[in-house]
Amino acid sequence: MWTLAVSLWVAIVIVGSAVTWLAIDRAGQQVTGRPSASETKPPVVGTLGPAPVASALPSTPSPSSPAHTRTPTARPSRTPSSTAPPSARPTGSGPTKQASPSTKTAAPAQRIETRTWTGSAGFVTVSCTGSLATLKGASPADGWSYERGDDSGDSVEVKFTNGGTEVQVHATCVGGTPQFHVESGSSADEVG
Repeated sequence: MWTLAVSLWVAIVIVGSAVTWLAIDRAGQQVTGRPSASETKPPVVGTLGPAPVASALPSTPSPSSPAHTRTPTARPSRTPSSTAPPSARPTGSGPTKQASPSTKTAAPAQRIETRTWTGSAGFVTVSCTGSLATLKGASPADGWSYERGDDSGDSVEVKFTNGGTEVQVHATCVGGTPQFHVESGSSADEVG
């Protein structure tokens, strides 16, 4: 009895810790605008084992249906589900066959890389999708103001000012990764 109580307590602590960690991680993403490690990985395409809707289909093929039907694969979601969504059902009435590894799949989605430049004037966050740069956010430090230039395209630009001091931050995408070029007065720094 005592072992059961300790095991139950340990399970509750593990679940509570996981839920707390997820809540803090999500809140941190909203504050910083940075994706978590799991969001920067390419999506997993395909399933392991038979499709969950296969048991709901009739086992005898009809004469007008093909010998096998390709089962659509749903993208993985962040929330567990006990049943497959209605859109995941195949349209044929015959038995299903899981796609083999040699079956062509859709091209993977382009990777989105986000980086933040931080300096005494403030910070600039830029995302790259291939060669497309997109300004995700900018904020001046105390005493500074800023102007947004180009928000997306081949490059983005933010200009910070504080009295007579000016700092210009330019970002471009090199190999799908944001690269920052900073100009302050007569000096220029290359920051990666």
